[in-house]
Amino acid sequence: MLTIESRVPHDAIMDGWLCLHDVPLDSLVQQSRRYERAYLAWETVRQVRNPFFNIGTGFEGYFVGNCQSPEEMLAQLLEIGHGMLTSNCRLYRHQYTFKSKLMKTLRGELDDPRAMDIWSTLLGAALGRLRCNVLYNYKTYLFQNETYWAVNRLPFIKYAQCAHHIEQEYVLARFRSSCVSKSDLCLNMLKPSDCDAGFVVSRIGCFGHPLVRAYMREAYRYWC
Repeated sequence: MLTIESRVPHDAIMDGWLCLHDVPLDSLVQQSRRYERAYLAWETVRQVRNPFFNIGTGFEGYFVGNCQSPEEMLAQLLEIGHGMLTSNCRLYRHQYTFKSKLMKTLRGELDDPRAMDIWSTLLGAALGRLRCNVLYNYKTYLFQNETYWAVNRLPFIKYAQCAHHIEQEYVLARFRSSCVSKSDLCLNMLKPSDCDAGFVVSRIGCFGHPLVRAYMREAYRYWC
């Protein structure tokens, strides 16, 4: 088992929202359990059994059997990132301040609820399209099944609220090491025109975090 201890992504805004509306953390945690297996599977692919990189993005599991090399996989990742950036540019063409908030929220420099909601929606749309690979590619299907078989036996994520932050502890299953040598995902070596796209695919997974998703779902009632 690999144990991960860290702060929950965008925990400050969630902690503030919980205090403002007098909602106990346990209530939000219970809402988040429905998303937990999917996130642990994502993190397992990203950190433990990535088929292309030592540490990847999480998207790689949907390309098993379709991509044959790290170079092919990187090209697919950049295509996903560019697609998301293009979508934002089209939708918010003249909203320069908001586009800045989108990137600052992605970098973790800002907690803008609207920006968080948009990144979460883009992630969900991308994964919805990629699930077609599971249906039509047996290697992808097998890889996903093996991953979820292990994930379904993992304990729940543990959370603790402290000093205006929310800490988490979770474990990921270990898998037998492959004899195939894997590359490092060196996003800092990308050409300038690909840097933002690479950063998007490397960071957007945090908006699939179960507690973030539960917060977005519950807080939306107060925004309407």
